[in-house]
Amino acid sequence: MDVVAYTMKYEGKQIYSDLELVPFEEKYYNEYRDIYHECFYEMRKALELQPYNTCDSLEQLLAKKNDVFLLILKNKLIGSVAIYGNEIDDLIVAPQFQNKGYGKQLLEFAINLLQTRKAESIVLGVAEWNQKAILLYKNNEFVVSKIETVTV
Repeated sequence: MDVVAYTMKYEGKQIYSDLELVPFEEKYYNEYRDIYHECFYEMRKALELQPYNTCDSLEQLLAKKNDVFLLILKNKLIGSVAIYGNEIDDLIVAPQFQNKGYGKQLLEFAINLLQTRKAESIVLGVAEWNQKAILLYKNNEFVVSKIETVTV
């Protein structure tokens, strides 16, 4: 099966975010894994990417805990975003908190952090299937810079 994937590049202005996120912590692993599965299951199933439920192991996440940021409100994991080099990855929001602006806040946090780190460019990858995410990114000044068809 072929999957169309976009690389998108940030073409916007300087962003300021005062959102407070914490690095990944072991105590949030089960909740993180469940949200990750909920966010990616339908896409992976539709694209026939098996396993449908996939998430890094606790050990893998702990190894990159300084790159995975969690949004915690009232001791509840709302969402997360990972930042590797100049790339924004795995932006997730728990389903019950979607469509409330948290995705945009996480995206702005990531852009701000990368701008603070003086990243030359800010990029992310997204499957064409995920139109909701593409709309979020386009509405926040990301443009498609590359389109690939990947055989899975």
